[in-house]
Amino acid sequence: MTSVYSYRLVADEAELEAALDLRRQVFVEEQGISRQLEFDGLDNQALHIVAMDGDNVMGTARVRFLDDSQARIERMAVSKPFRRKGIGRGIVSLVIAESKKRGARHLILHAQLDAVFFYRSCGFEEAGKPFWEARIKHVEMEMWL
Repeated sequence: MTSVYSYRLVADEAELEAALDLRRQVFVEEQGISRQLEFDGLDNQALHIVAMDGDNVMGTARVRFLDDSQARIERMAVSKPFRRKGIGRGIVSLVIAESKKRGARHLILHAQLDAVFFYRSCGFEEAGKPFWEARIKHVEMEMWL
């Protein structure tokens, strides 16, 4: 049986809670990032995207618009059993479409080093040297829309 995933903006409080719970699982439990760092108080300023398998949130990202032309992808996470199935690519595609629709011309993100190849395959390029963030090595990446 083939699953058909859907991608959309968070529809209600329950979906947002499920997205936040997924981030807690991936970043706090799996990667050991502190809860305070993960939940930084900026979620209310962000657009939240979810990848759904039926009624279940199995992927998420948030997008913050830094100014009229620049948006930043943050907190992208996919549930462990759903990784390497194209879900991240679906999330990035929706982020790009929504960002363009809202006038952004430049997308940036901080990619963990082991995700650089993935983001390159989505059209992003490195925009600097690696740095440490949340005790994990990252590199800033960008895409012009």
